[in-house]
This record gives sequence, structure tokens and C-alpha cells, in this order.
Amino acid sequence: PTASPSEVQIPPRRSGRTTKPSIWLTDYVHPPLPSTSAPTTSYPLQHFVSYSHLPTQFQAFLTSFSTDTEPSSYSQAIKDDIWIKAMKLEIETLEDNHTWEVVDLPKGKVPIGCK
Repeated sequence: PTASPSEVQIPPRRSGRTTKPSIWLTDYVHPPLPSTSAPTTSYPLQHFVSYSHLPTQFQAFLTSFSTDTEPSSYSQAIKDDIWIKAMKLEIETLEDNHTWEVVDLPKGKVPIGCK
């Protein structure tokens, strides 16, 4: 339908609020960690390109293309310095947030196993 000259169509109001990612996502989105292996090229791309200026959602998208693979077991993870560092950081974060604390096993108790 066509509006008559006396009817003026007003466009819908758009929010002027600046959007930003949830604070909860900041712990989980990060650029890929550098590889521990020696570079296979003379001039590795990560020495010249930075993703820090990109919005968080694009950083997350780009990290999904990382060539690093995640270990599928603890025995694989413990062989990689990056994963050892990540595990230590996670334990420190749990302790800093008072999520848990590491204590000695009570005398006479046997620790449980895991898969």
C-alpha cells in the first residue's frame, strides 16, 4: 500500500547502545597459542600478523582454524609445554577464585582413579 502525502512514515528507532561481548566469554576467547615446535618457514606469519585489533567474535572465528590439535589424553598433554602451562594456569585460577584448594590426602585414605 502507498502512503498518502499526509501520512509520513517514520522509520523505527534504532538503539544507540554500544554492544560488547559478555564478560563471561572473556576467559574463553583468545588468539592461538604459539607452537612449541620450530617454525618451518623463514618468516612465520604469526611474527607479522596480529589479531588483537579485531572484534572478539572474529578472533574466536579465526582461532577455530588453528593448526594446533588438542591432545586427547593427559599423557599427550603432559608432553607439551603449552598444555602444561595451561593446566598450571587453570589450577591457579581455581585457587585464586577460591573454587577449590589443594589439600593433602588424609592419612589412611586411597586416592580415586580416573578414566
